[in-house]
Amino acid sequence: MPIEIGGISLSRIHRIHTLERADFVRHRVPGLEGDLVQNMGRASVRLQIEGAFFGETALDDLNALRDIYKAREPIDFLADITGSAYFAQVIIEQFEVSQLAGEVDQFNIALVVAEYVEPPEANNDLGLDEVDAGLELEALDFMDMIELPDLLSVPGFGDPTPPLSAVLDGIKASISKLTDSASVLSDLFGDD
Repeated sequence: MPIEIGGISLSRIHRIHTLERADFVRHRVPGLEGDLVQNMGRASVRLQIEGAFFGETALDDLNALRDIYKAREPIDFLADITGSAYFAQVIIEQFEVSQLAGEVDQFNIALVVAEYVEPPEANNDLGLDEVDAGLELEALDFMDMIELPDLLSVPGFGDPTPPLSAVLDGIKASISKLTDSASVLSDLFGDD
């Protein structure tokens, strides 16, 4: 069963495992026995592929496949499964390599590839482009209003004591009442 990923032929495949998963969201409804389940479609189909690169070109093929993995871009996937060709675009999610001692020209690989789904085109029915344009104009207007000297001017603080004088006068009046009370008590009980 030959498989081709990004133009690299994986001819020594010994295991393919398909991972498919339905996507459900569960909602808890007060008073309802059980959960309300909402079908959100399905997750991308994932394939776990195990095989080997063998021979003189093994290291070159391995490095080319690793470069595709590191690019993290969708690539063409072609598989001949039971006589019928299957073509899609995939992303390599996981890439594992192992090598046995004494096997210089053999690399065992394990890949997980996921079906790539083209993102939907932007829906302009909401008028988001107009909102973005309006925000940009407001930002430009704001920047035109502000000038550098305005940003650098610091307000004068002056002498901070006049507002504090009234507070200090109140404290002096309160303390003088305590002093008067203390002198009355001192006269009653005497100084010791």
